[in-house]
Amino acid sequence: MTEPGEASFTRLAFAGSLGAFVLIGALDAVYGPLLHPISHRFAVPLALAGTVISINFAGALLGVLSALAAFGRAPGRPIATFAQLALGAGCLAIAVSRGWPMLAAGVFLGGIGFGATDLSLNQLMTRTRARGRAARLAILNAAFGAGAVLAPVVVGVLGGRTLVLGFAITAVFACATAACLTGISTSAATHEASPTHEASPTREAAARAEPPDLGQARAMRHAGVAVAALGYLLYVCCESGTAGWIPAHLEAFHYSPRFATAVTSGFWAAMTVGRLVVVPASRKFAARHMVLAACPLLAITLALTALPAAAPASYVLAGFAAAPIFPVGLDWIAAAFPRGHPATSWALTGSFAGGIVGPAVVSGVVSLAGVHAVPAVLSSFAGATTLTFFTLGKKVNPARLT
Repeated sequence: MTEPGEASFTRLAFAGSLGAFVLIGALDAVYGPLLHPISHRFAVPLALAGTVISINFAGALLGVLSALAAFGRAPGRPIATFAQLALGAGCLAIAVSRGWPMLAAGVFLGGIGFGATDLSLNQLMTRTRARGRAARLAILNAAFGAGAVLAPVVVGVLGGRTLVLGFAITAVFACATAACLTGISTSAATHEASPTHEASPTREAAARAEPPDLGQARAMRHAGVAVAALGYLLYVCCESGTAGWIPAHLEAFHYSPRFATAVTSGFWAAMTVGRLVVVPASRKFAARHMVLAACPLLAITLALTALPAAAPASYVLAGFAAAPIFPVGLDWIAAAFPRGHPATSWALTGSFAGGIVGPAVVSGVVSLAGVHAVPAVLSSFAGATTLTFFTLGKKVNPARLT
């Protein structure tokens, strides 16, 4: 029997969700290899072409916030469907663009669909039955990694034609996945309060009347949500900074550009494999334990990238170490807070803020200290993520953890 607030996916809807995550994973990884084709096609400086990455993440953050607000007012299925249609519209605009302004607008619109898709489907997946939820989240986010691996390969085959043919195909595929998502269903009372929703006077009065111990428990829950959001922000700072700076760092060690690109694909491939390994592991190990084991391992592997001979293998191992943190962490947070609590929403919002902050911090440090400082920044992010998640284990009620 479906619990209040529980979501369920038909097989077709789950397949559509995997397809949607392949698309957003590809969108996350495709712009880096396309910077030179964009510069040549639209006759803009390479530095201006590089802003498409920031434009994409800015759109994604808006998409996350929009989906977050919509979850307080509507069921999740139409939000996820609209997100895919927005992504498809953005890709179509890129495919038909004839100038830089239209390209930038298409990237921004596609970013909105990217962010809204990521939040809505992850959020709906955290509302499925607790049994097997970590495995479902791991498979869903493994599809993201598969898309990130696939995108550079497509660019390698199509070259500059990716901007027209590749994005046109992506637009069609996004519409197909949107149709599949109609198989998502949610039970009554699934609308969670938006994190930005203000408390009503009645709730405020009730809060004032709460016993001290209950008020303290509420304060601890709020602190736990803040820590979860910070943990996801720091983790994605680490992930996005790593994926973006592998080529430049390895080239500074005199590895060839082609080899450095292959290592970047290896990072994403190892993450995808690691998330598939999570599926059987989640049946034996608690979500909290997997996350708390993965975080320090990630910090160690990224520290080892400072060694020229070890750097390529260490980057690939870092992808494997990072694999459980995002999906299994969502299962941990969903289990630690009552159904309908916006904790996972805040965590996902923090993750997209990390996608903006992380690369900017790495770029700033590199401009001051040089590219050889990359391992220190990345391992610092990973170390801070470790400390934050260990703190989360103390902030939330251990009795609710899985």
